[in-house]
Amino acid sequence: MSNTKNLNLPLLAAAQAQKHVTHNEALAALDALVHLAVIERGRTAAPASPAEGDRYLVGSASTGDFSGHDGEIAFFDLGAWRFLKPRKGWRAYVEVEERIVVYDGLLWRDLGYYSRELGNLDRIGIGTSADDVNRLAAKLNATLFTARASAEGGTGDLRFVLNKSAQANVLSQLYQDGYSGRAETGLIGSDDYKVRVSPDGAQWRDAMSVDCQSGIATFPYGVTVGSLGAGVNLLINSNFLVNQRAFAGGSITAGNFGFDRWKGGIGGCTITRDASGKVTLTGALEQGIDVSLAQSLTDTPTFAGRTLTLSVEDPSTPLAFSVSSKSATIPAGAGRQFASVILGAGDTGNITLKLSPASACSFKRIKLEIGSNATPWVPEPLDIEEFRCRRYYQRLYSAGAGTIFGAPGQRISTNTIDVPIALPVAMRSAPTLRINGFTWASAAPINSQIGFCENANLAWANAAGDVTISPLVGLTPTTIILRLQAATTFGGTAGASGYLYLGSAVAMAFQAEI
Repeated sequence: MSNTKNLNLPLLAAAQAQKHVTHNEALAALDALVHLAVIERGRTAAPASPAEGDRYLVGSASTGDFSGHDGEIAFFDLGAWRFLKPRKGWRAYVEVEERIVVYDGLLWRDLGYYSRELGNLDRIGIGTSADDVNRLAAKLNATLFTARASAEGGTGDLRFVLNKSAQANVLSQLYQDGYSGRAETGLIGSDDYKVRVSPDGAQWRDAMSVDCQSGIATFPYGVTVGSLGAGVNLLINSNFLVNQRAFAGGSITAGNFGFDRWKGGIGGCTITRDASGKVTLTGALEQGIDVSLAQSLTDTPTFAGRTLTLSVEDPSTPLAFSVSSKSATIPAGAGRQFASVILGAGDTGNITLKLSPASACSFKRIKLEIGSNATPWVPEPLDIEEFRCRRYYQRLYSAGAGTIFGAPGQRISTNTIDVPIALPVAMRSAPTLRINGFTWASAAPINSQIGFCENANLAWANAAGDVTISPLVGLTPTTIILRLQAATTFGGTAGASGYLYLGSAVAMAFQAEI
């Protein structure tokens, strides 16, 4: 053997002359390879003025003195370049890069390429220094976490888990500006999820808190929207639950109402609602929207020029609609679908939403709002929704009851009986009376009869001629006088007080619909 197996050093031969030459050759190679450090790697041409002992890793396509020595170690020795061919596992420190590289038999690779597992490290700094508090520190511009796919031995899921020791501890993400806190999210001193903000890193306000037991979110400092009125549903009874007219579902003729606030459009419609809240509509359906909402929500007198967005959940077919002079169509699809219109300059009064799908369309949770974005539908408590509906329609008496009306009246002239009624909700404007056909009875009324019984002698008042009923606006928005007027006269005692009775087939309501 004339050379060593691993470092390829020359060996002395028996009885060799000038042994010092071979010995010095081996020492020079050892000096170049042991604790190998090179000035740079990838060098393709020799430097013009190398110093004795300089070493380089020759790059590809080398030229000049380095030509033909791609990937080898070049070292300057005794005024000449010498070359050593690397073997697998040789390591070198690259001075200009301050890193260690390893030869894999083909390429010089960074040491990190071979680091498959690191454990129990005290600290890690990426682009910066870690310390005793921040044992993991990084200075960078982007970070990517991606799930390991099932084809790669993973599940395709990615869950970023954070854990704290006890309920009273903090587990959060802190957002800073100039290393001063401005926002924080997480479990901050409790197990409730919180979002809090700060103007200076010292004073903090909880903007949102979600109870870990109930899931209820609270907003301690309130909620505002991007612009006045944005996010508010302009429609009343948008879930079709208020039903003072006892509409059973089915056909509604044009101009007549079914569910509160909803009436048949041109040609009428057929509409049903199931227990899940899904509404199925065939034909045209309308709701009038009071212009006074514009003033209360936007501080402007009308909706003219406003962008309005209509949205529904899970429309089964395209839902064509118009708002006053402008039209659009909501596409069919799963989830909340929407379309927007911009009202014209002439849309200055009350506006009307008209739904007119080309074929039967099922949907849920309709919402009309100011702005070009569809925000989530939020239900109103049923009692609040009915309160709002009663500004437009108030049922006074339902067919099928057949008993005393419940408000005392008085005969104020020979042919007039007034019955003052205190309404639980002030109506939008002076209402009209809605009553089905009736006849006057001079005895206890049945079916479609009505009658008036005096308190003093329990006598039923008879009437000469037809009797009409109409409302008179009273002294307050919630007090209306129901006036019963005989064409000729009422019998009984002048000035007598009593109660109005209605038969079981009589229905009565006040209406101030748009």
